[in-house]
Amino acid sequence: MNFVKKSKAQSLVEYALILALVTVIAITALQFLGQKVNTAVTGVGDDVQTTTENAAKTYCEGLGTGYSWNASTGKCESSDSGN
Repeated sequence: MNFVKKSKAQSLVEYALILALVTVIAITALQFLGQKVNTAVTGVGDDVQTTTENAAKTYCEGLGTGYSWNASTGKCESSDSGN
């Protein structure tokens, strides 16, 4: 009868050790992948910003000679002072 109780306790300890090992591996993997994901998302964000700015500049230049792109402000400006 004592053998059954010790076996259950031993199994519980083994499961706890396995769970702890899996947790440590998962946390390590998430930390490594988290840095990679952060780098990728930052890169995509930079690409979207650059593409948006280029599209706005191209649109402004396509409006005609009365408009020019101000690179310092990132805005399309009319050369006509009345507008």
